[in-house]
Amino acid sequence: MRLFIIAVVGVVVLAVLIGVDLRKRKVKAGKLSRRAKSASALQEFLPIERFHESGALVVHGHFRKQIRVGDMNLHSMSLAEIQAVRDRFKEMLKYLDHPFQLSVQARRANYTDFLKHAEVTINEAVRGYQNQPFAEYAESLKGYLREEAQKPRTDRSNLIVIGVLPKVGGENEKAQIERLEREQGYVEAGISSMGLPYEVLDPIESIEAIQNFWNRERAVSQRYRDAFANQVHAPRANGADVEVTDIV
Repeated sequence: MRLFIIAVVGVVVLAVLIGVDLRKRKVKAGKLSRRAKSASALQEFLPIERFHESGALVVHGHFRKQIRVGDMNLHSMSLAEIQAVRDRFKEMLKYLDHPFQLSVQARRANYTDFLKHAEVTINEAVRGYQNQPFAEYAESLKGYLREEAQKPRTDRSNLIVIGVLPKVGGENEKAQIERLEREQGYVEAGISSMGLPYEVLDPIESIEAIQNFWNRERAVSQRYRDAFANQVHAPRANGADVEVTDIV
């Protein structure tokens, strides 16, 4: 009887262990599935069909363009100047015939490519001079650049997405592009009147902007190329900031 009870308990424990193991496997499989989904190819989530020869995006059969707009420092402006900007924005809206979208994107600075290039350049210089004090200073400089690159930096991008819808009854591409260009002209004139810098995105920049917006689960980072082009957040090295011991 005692052996029977022990056998029953053993079977129950074994069944529980098997059930726990199966549950862990299901949870792990679910996580892997979500990871595979979030790491899907760019073409699977990027809603662009093609680019028109004019540079316009074709999204679900409709034409769109994206305009990147710079920031405005309201703290340095008077109340009258702020109100004037608001009035000019309202005036711009009166001319627009179609809905538009505002997108504010923030990207983390990623200086991996910059650090690799800097270290390769420094190492080549060290090999060329064959000087011990210079080699020690170079190592300290590389450490200083690594520390600078680890500092949190974020660059914000403001986008205005404009588009046109085909008229009821049909409309050819040429007519739609003409209306899109007219809409773009209204927006550019309005932004200029507000004193804001802007640029119309080319196809490559448009793809990067949409990727940053749609693919939220990816660690989309700002490359050093973008930081350098925007003249923001670029780490700079000052010889006095790089300390090297035992060198007079």
